[in-house]
Amino acid sequence: MKKILFIILLVTALCVACNKDNVITADLPVITLEDDSNVYALKYGESLKLTPSVKNADRYTWILDDEVVATTLSYTFRATEVGTFYLTFRAENESGKAEQQLRIEVMELLPPAIGFALDGEGVMILAANREYTLAPDILNAEEATFLWKINGQSVCSQATYTASFAAGEYDLSLTVTNADGTATENVTLQVVDRLAGRAYIPTERNVPLGRTLYLAPTLCNFSAPTYAWAVNGVVLSSAEIFAFTPSAEGNYNVTLTLTDTDGYTLSTDIAVTCCAAEGTFKRTPTAESKATWSKVYEYMPAPGQFINEDKSGFDGVTTAAQALAYADKRLTEGKYLSLGGWGGYVVVGFDHSVESGDDYDFSISGNMFDGSSEAGIVWVMQDTNGNALPDDEWYELRGSEWGSANHSQHYAVTYYRPAAGGMCVQWADNRDTQGRITRNATHTHDYYYPAWIGDLNYSLCGSVLAHNTSVDGSGRYVNNPYEWGYADNRGNDADSSASNGEAMKCYFKISNAVNLDGTPADLHYIDFIKVQSAINHVAGGLGEISTEVMGFEDENM
Repeated sequence: MKKILFIILLVTALCVACNKDNVITADLPVITLEDDSNVYALKYGESLKLTPSVKNADRYTWILDDEVVATTLSYTFRATEVGTFYLTFRAENESGKAEQQLRIEVMELLPPAIGFALDGEGVMILAANREYTLAPDILNAEEATFLWKINGQSVCSQATYTASFAAGEYDLSLTVTNADGTATENVTLQVVDRLAGRAYIPTERNVPLGRTLYLAPTLCNFSAPTYAWAVNGVVLSSAEIFAFTPSAEGNYNVTLTLTDTDGYTLSTDIAVTCCAAEGTFKRTPTAESKATWSKVYEYMPAPGQFINEDKSGFDGVTTAAQALAYADKRLTEGKYLSLGGWGGYVVVGFDHSVESGDDYDFSISGNMFDGSSEAGIVWVMQDTNGNALPDDEWYELRGSEWGSANHSQHYAVTYYRPAAGGMCVQWADNRDTQGRITRNATHTHDYYYPAWIGDLNYSLCGSVLAHNTSVDGSGRYVNNPYEWGYADNRGNDADSSASNGEAMKCYFKISNAVNLDGTPADLHYIDFIKVQSAINHVAGGLGEISTEVMGFEDENM
């Protein structure tokens, strides 16, 4: 999400009005458009009157395809042919100017399309006797009519439908009609007395002999459960975080039983293998070892404006293997790899173990610059079982926000595949919040949802940071950095010598790795690194905050 300059440009004029004390006497212009996305859709033959809200300006210019078409505050665009048109509005005063670029899509017809967030093929699962507002994504809903039906009976004529339901199964339909056509979407509502609880927790775990394994689930659809942790059938703990220290190498069965306040229970079995002591599989660098990462093991982005996009390097990527090859190629070429919105991640490994030293141990390059930091949380792993795969324990690297209100563990988001091209991506998290990965004027391809994920939805888990976005005096969105400890973040651990537009390193210490309870993990080396997009926020017309990475390097070599 680094295309700031393409959407909003603010240029201070070289000549400014000054008083006798050489102080600027006028503020820069500020432009506000009716549509934050700066994208407009029209049918052939229609007209669009644009009248921005402007402060501190006395001159106006409209530019269409490099040609000045008006010098008034208002401008009427007439759709005389089908296509994509770029329109720039400029406001000026003696101190400088501000510009906004708009994209106008002129199409033959704009029929509606409807997209629901579905749990299964044509199925939506709701809790009984709980009020819901059903708000599907609807394309071309302007001046449309709406008709909601339950079991064939009309119940609502608004764009959204608010209701509660008794337990049972219902046939829900929404019909949307505009001047260009009609769309109908049929959904099966399964209304249950209680939503099924979910406990996201890896069920195969490895720990070296002598180290404590910390276990805790990420929960969904629980209110205040009690915990029971059993090892080989014997209950040992009722804590939310179970600290398990195996006494010997071998296999252990850990069972977590959750019991909610309404009596609902859920049990999960976790296979724990106690491996040889730390250091057994450590790989000492050789003369042939390289300082940079050697392999991309996983690439699972969240939906985002760069995902599937040709100009971001995607070229017919429709399988998981192709996505992995894409990620490897991007990093090999030193180009940005987008992780999409919150939760998207990439996993890389080295051809040797990266040692923990007294200073920074490794770096991660990103494409951040002044005004655009998109923090990613960093995780590290040892090859505990010696199989050269990242299937062992992840440890989060503590950053500046750890322990504050800006950082939270055990977060999960489910993303839903759009029903048609041009739609936003709907999401719901495990904290009863819903939202959308919205579309913007710069990235116009059909789908932001990864093309190689065939499921109707997928879920991501991890830690989350509060957004650090502000809006400056010119109306420009600014993604501010956190102090330290995050990828793609221009904090005080970033290479300050790098210029805007260059790959910029952030430096990290293995000694900042922590257990789930925040205690130091005390890792002497690592073999794998994971970067995960950490912020769930849309910064206006800039789109979702999406971490980008460009490379990984062992700084001890």
